Amino acid sequence: MPSSEAILHFIWKYKLFSLLGLYTVDGEQIQILQSGIHNMDSGPDFFNGKVKIGETLWAGNIEIHLKSSDWLKHKHNTDKAYDNVILHVVWDHDAPIYRTDKTLIPVLELKDVVQTSVLENYELLIANNYWIPCEAQLPFVDDFTKSQCLDRMLIERLEDKASAIKSIYQTTNSSWEDTFYTVLARSFGFKVNALPFELLAKNLPQLILAKHKNSAFQIEALIFGVAGFLDFNFEDEYPKELKNEFQFLRAKYQLSVLDVSLWKFSKTRPDNFPTIRLAQFAGLILQSEHLFSKIINIQNKKGFGTLFISLPTNNYWETHFRFDKNVENKSVNMGLSSIDNLLINAIAPLLFFYGKETGTKRLVDLALNLLLEIKPEENQIVRGFRQSGVKAGNAFDTQALIHLKKSYCDLKKCLNCGIGLKIIKKQQDD
Repeated sequence: MPSSEAILHFIWKYKLFSLLGLYTVDGEQIQILQSGIHNMDSGPDFFNGKVKIGETLWAGNIEIHLKSSDWLKHKHNTDKAYDNVILHVVWDHDAPIYRTDKTLIPVLELKDVVQTSVLENYELLIANNYWIPCEAQLPFVDDFTKSQCLDRMLIERLEDKASAIKSIYQTTNSSWEDTFYTVLARSFGFKVNALPFELLAKNLPQLILAKHKNSAFQIEALIFGVAGFLDFNFEDEYPKELKNEFQFLRAKYQLSVLDVSLWKFSKTRPDNFPTIRLAQFAGLILQSEHLFSKIINIQNKKGFGTLFISLPTNNYWETHFRFDKNVENKSVNMGLSSIDNLLINAIAPLLFFYGKETGTKRLVDLALNLLLEIKPEENQIVRGFRQSGVKAGNAFDTQALIHLKKSYCDLKKCLNCGIGLKIIKKQQDD
């Protein structure tokens, strides 16, 4: 017997059984005209199915169980929502089932009409402990199937990111400029400091920053002060002056200050220290007015890159990674990989969301094309798929692979994956 009803849903949805010579357990011939629409909520498993039983054409819902008696176990026999079920599809028929009005429900038993290879292929995927369930079979899946699957994964990932951006959009009173400011700030922190950067944006409205666009010093004082990095006694003159300026600005705007312990330095390269990212963020704010309006009018990756490639920062950061800690001269410009990270995690999702919300197809296409222009990311997931024969040519592919691994492979949702579908159906298709 199959290990779960999910595989039976899959078998029914894709008609992975012989459609010729089908009969109910009572000997009436069945023709399946429409499997119905898979219902992922409460109620019958498939809506609006259509079957012909004997000489009668039936339209209604389909319910699926491992055993017929599961109908009673799930108490459907007392639930009128199941009275419009026209066919009960089971693996093993072990009891007659009736609607609440005592009429008998026709039953189709699958165990003798499903090819064993379908179940075997499914169990091979679900039962193993490989890095991904299809690790052994993936190299033999055709490139077209893989490509189609990755296209779907990328769109799903962008939809997920767009949903997160929508939550921010709703908290900013539907302000696109404020939404972009918050999303961009979060991305400046990368994963490790995303949260404190987002809190910084919420505690320091860009309307306040806009009032000081003519003073790089005041912009830096506001950003480092609200971030919590100026509540110390310093030796260097630069942070001392920032602290004094921020004390005045803090009182003027009644600003809240973050707990500096929120910022993480461990497991982070010095070039990515939050102090360096904050200095770069200050540079972006300083040189960019109506930034969101600029973003939606840029046409390609090169245009976006020019926004971040050389941000104006105080020369103090050419010899420091942290306040009062001197180092040899270094570049404070953002590296190309950091810029790509911002484009992948902030710019592309925001363009996608804005394009969807406003019906601007050009911006949706721009988001996708931007990812196609960016070099593939390098991480554990990308390396793992490469070892299994799936090579990523760009950030479009790597973002898709990340979504595939986290949302499908790790959860063993092979029945919802195009690659899993191909593997499970393999001998049937052959």
